[in-house]
Amino acid sequence: MSGRRSATSRNAHFCYCGVLSEGPPLLPQTKEILLTRRLHILPFLIFAVLFSSVALCEESQEVQQLKEKLQLLEERLSQMEKENDVRKELQSTEEEKKGSTEDVLSAAGRAYTLMREGALGLEYSFRYTGYTYDAIVEASKVEHNAMHSITNAVLVEYPHKDNITLSMNVPFVYKKNSSSGSDAKDVTDLGDVSFSAQWQPVKAGGGTTSKILSASLIVPTGRSPYKIDSTTEISTGSGGYAVSAGLSLSKPIDPLVAFGSILYQHGFDITGLNYKTGTQGEAGIYLSEVQPGDTYSLSMGIGYSLSYKVSLNLSYQYSYSMKTHYDWVGIDDTRSEATMSSTFSVGTGWNLSPRRSVNVKLNFGLTNNDPDFSVLVRVPFEFEL
Repeated sequence: MSGRRSATSRNAHFCYCGVLSEGPPLLPQTKEILLTRRLHILPFLIFAVLFSSVALCEESQEVQQLKEKLQLLEERLSQMEKENDVRKELQSTEEEKKGSTEDVLSAAGRAYTLMREGALGLEYSFRYTGYTYDAIVEASKVEHNAMHSITNAVLVEYPHKDNITLSMNVPFVYKKNSSSGSDAKDVTDLGDVSFSAQWQPVKAGGGTTSKILSASLIVPTGRSPYKIDSTTEISTGSGGYAVSAGLSLSKPIDPLVAFGSILYQHGFDITGLNYKTGTQGEAGIYLSEVQPGDTYSLSMGIGYSLSYKVSLNLSYQYSYSMKTHYDWVGIDDTRSEATMSSTFSVGTGWNLSPRRSVNVKLNFGLTNNDPDFSVLVRVPFEFEL
């Protein structure tokens, strides 16, 4: 048994080695069979190699495309982040919007802003007013009249509280009246001093309407028109005391700021006069008392911030004055007719620095009772207390 197994093992070994390794020569039929088998396997091997190469090539292309897409996505995300940063820089914060609104309202007028607590305000203003008209003296004679007025005023503002501002305005007036039929007259003197108070009952914010109540007292410190010789002198004041009360409203309506105000003024009776005109004094005729008519005023306008340094505002003002009563001695009392005034204004505000600004306003008269035009320049200052 052992001998048979050994022989069989040798034969198996011989056959195996005949296929895979060198050994005794194979029969021609066996070689042909082996060659045929190899030829059958060869296409599969070639296909497998080519398929692997194509698969690897396609896989590398897909990876490259994926990398390009990721790079493009990163570039777009980076660009979006930069645009978002620029948008945030350009977008105004709440403080910037509030500061811009205050700049627009400050250029529109003092009635729409309050002095901040902890600071003392000082403002210089310059106003020029020009008024010309022609009067028919005789059938063949026309008299040309021109009136010029320059007012330099100093305003002092003190914030009693965050929502209460007290102020005093002291004007110095120069006037010159000229006529083709007489000599020119001019005067330089103090005008009527006024004291004012502003109160904001509810602090505005978040786009709500700002409401400011105001009250003023006008003191007749200027030259009274009833205590001068009108043929040679010019007045610089009203001649009597007056009080006024008003309400100012403002509201930001992005990108504009709307504002408006109403004002009531009452003049007290001017008594104890002995005003004589022309030759009436020789006949014992003189003016003894004046009862000024009340005045109602309305204004409205819009403002727009052109940039962080420049603002523009447009406004319209209308006022109606009731009849004034004159009490005479020697003749019957008289009354003047009610008068109205209407003006259109264009103003600009210039922020020269964070602490310095200049406000300019040009007013155009729309009725015969109004000056032809006037120019107002205001330069506010702030001092820390």
